[in-house]
Amino acid sequence: MIFLTHLLAGILAVAYFGHYFGIHASTNSEKIVAIATAMLFSILPDIDMVKSKAGRHLQPFSTILSFIFRHRGFLHSFIFVAIVYLGIRYLLSPAIAAAATIGYSSHLIMDSLTKEGIMPLSPLSKLRLRGFIRTGGILEKAIFTAISVLLLLKLA
Repeated sequence: MIFLTHLLAGILAVAYFGHYFGIHASTNSEKIVAIATAMLFSILPDIDMVKSKAGRHLQPFSTILSFIFRHRGFLHSFIFVAIVYLGIRYLLSPAIAAAATIGYSSHLIMDSLTKEGIMPLSPLSKLRLRGFIRTGGILEKAIFTAISVLLLLKLA
């Protein structure tokens, strides 16, 4: 999936499912923090790809991570999501950890729908989840449009 699809999917996921995971944003500032966190973490898995938008903006980390991990490997696994959740919960708060997890997981779910897929249990398993959507193709554009409409309906 492309950058904007991931970004909107992260916002949509936290807007629709955040309250199920302990995000009870009662003030505008709490809502902004939850959405901003989900947005950041919805694009973060691509930091292991130097040419991605996340990779270009987070140099030199991107170069180092692309040397250590292959794209759609460990950083695209739910094992890494668990590590992110635990780290953020310990360092910041359960609500921010939930928003980060929702955003990051939305990225993995969206990428699992593509032909390239993901290895959700990497490095413990080489099992690959693959879909039928071509990145940047017509189906992704349809998904992007659907996400945009759902987001407008939710936030209106």
